[in-house]
Amino acid sequence: MSTKVISFVTLKGGSGKTTLLMLTAAAIHNRTDKKLLVIDSDPQLSVKQIFLQENNPKSFDVFAINWTQPNPQEYFDKVLTLAKRKYDLIFMDLPPGRITDPTIYYSIMASDILIVPVVASQLDINATTAFLEQLPELKKERPLKPLEVFGVINKQDQSIEYKHLSKLVGIGGLEIFYSTLSNLVRYKRGVSTFKDIANPADANDEFNRYFDEFRLKCFI
Repeated sequence: MSTKVISFVTLKGGSGKTTLLMLTAAAIHNRTDKKLLVIDSDPQLSVKQIFLQENNPKSFDVFAINWTQPNPQEYFDKVLTLAKRKYDLIFMDLPPGRITDPTIYYSIMASDILIVPVVASQLDINATTAFLEQLPELKKERPLKPLEVFGVINKQDQSIEYKHLSKLVGIGGLEIFYSTLSNLVRYKRGVSTFKDIANPADANDEFNRYFDEFRLKCFI
């Protein structure tokens, strides 16, 4: 089976993108036999920093890419080609921004699946809509390679904007997960490159419900 590349991406910062990636990666790392690499392309290098701080031999692998170097696309292609020989899954943490940003454009072009954290605020909804509306043109550039787009309702609360998230369905091919993640402190405090955020046996844990749906929709 070929290596699956999944990018976590948003137009606007503050959506919990990197936290969602790390929680998902740690669960994959602990609950499956998949060989996983996380490519950190966000200039903040949050994943790489935590990887270095933990310095634990049980961590999943992390590789940071510097997109400011000469010929970054060529370097990125080489890294991805080599990684696909070793890993079953590649997660990519992309910086917030528009699809026209080379970091985001080339990463999406190399992806099989996009995970888009969706937050119920008007600013986030507007930004997500703007991002999704750019995807159809990008998809035309890769007619032989399908691109699945999933939205994950993140930082769920009781705001009235929550009911408006359904309007995003279908834009750019977006499908929204049934499971949601609340704005819980434990998610921010629990990010790790080797520790699972939840007990897999707890069927009532909302993260486990999300993770089960993630595996189902992404065929992992």
